[in-house]
Amino acid sequence: MSKKYRVIVWGLGNVARVAVRMISQKTYTLELVGAVDVDPKKVGKDVGEVFGFEPLGVKVISDLDESLQIPADIVLDFLPTKQDDEGTFTPSTPEMVKALDAGKNLLTTIPVYHCQKTQPEVYKLLDEHAKAHNVAFVPSGLLPGAFGSYIPLIISGIMGHVDHVTVQTGEDDADNTSYWVSNLYYGKELSEIPEPDSEEDHIAKFINAYYLSGAFEIADRIGLKYDEYKTHHEIFLAPEDLDTYYGPVKKGTVCGHRFNMSLVDRGKEVVMMRCVHKVRDAQTPELPIENDIRVEGWPSYLHVPLNNVMPDNLDEGYITSAAPLVNLIPSVVDTTMSGYVEMCDLPALIPVKQD
Repeated sequence: MSKKYRVIVWGLGNVARVAVRMISQKTYTLELVGAVDVDPKKVGKDVGEVFGFEPLGVKVISDLDESLQIPADIVLDFLPTKQDDEGTFTPSTPEMVKALDAGKNLLTTIPVYHCQKTQPEVYKLLDEHAKAHNVAFVPSGLLPGAFGSYIPLIISGIMGHVDHVTVQTGEDDADNTSYWVSNLYYGKELSEIPEPDSEEDHIAKFINAYYLSGAFEIADRIGLKYDEYKTHHEIFLAPEDLDTYYGPVKKGTVCGHRFNMSLVDRGKEVVMMRCVHKVRDAQTPELPIENDIRVEGWPSYLHVPLNNVMPDNLDEGYITSAAPLVNLIPSVVDTTMSGYVEMCDLPALIPVKQD
């Protein structure tokens, strides 16, 4: 019989729904042994039933400390980021540290990827606590999953020379039930929201801090030099009335954002990360969602479109965020490395065997 990897899941939201489903389909290799959430509608229920699946034999509990008493190899952390009084988002690092101090490897989709450049104090904290307990902390990547830096770097590996990398992605938030969507100003008048790129533009700061880290890793691993980074937040208004999960977006109010993040060397851009958030893609063609990677150099360029990166329907919409994380479990548990470890430091990402 093959080795089984015992898994605890923290935070039972949309991404966790896919992760739990994947684990339940890969019982030859993976075993779900714990699930945590604070929602009273979920606590005490079988985690499978929480998501409308068959019972999986694991009851949802609300105490993180209690979950860490369960014998397990790894924690999948989907806890939400926190927002302070000024609107700034911060990762749930105290909870992450608890898992590491309990001797659990930890995988997360929380935005702390390549954070040695964007959040060095967070990087130092997580690296030190993981090394102290000989476990690995691994953030699973960006835009979503491995799309932000892992896949662009793989594509760059078949280039003779790289001069510039562009990564574009986006999503239609019209039916997105995630809590953070309410912070994107959909349906607001321009006069009601902070000036783009101003000190008060906290959503741009959050997006930039998250996605720009992928640009840093691409440049750092390839060896592209840069002396500054630039960001630019563009806001788009609805051409007509639009209907969304969070309510109506009236004509002339905010319906979309384009966040541009780039690294520059002596005035010349070397890496560009572009992310679009919008509602009702089909009705707002002036702000297209493009999911593609373009690497320029030698040969002149490689252009790789990745269609359906963010499927619209709830059943599939979060797969590309959850799947890289679940498929990394064996590599993370079996690695001899400890501390803060990135995807590109591990063996190639391949699917966990299905039953």
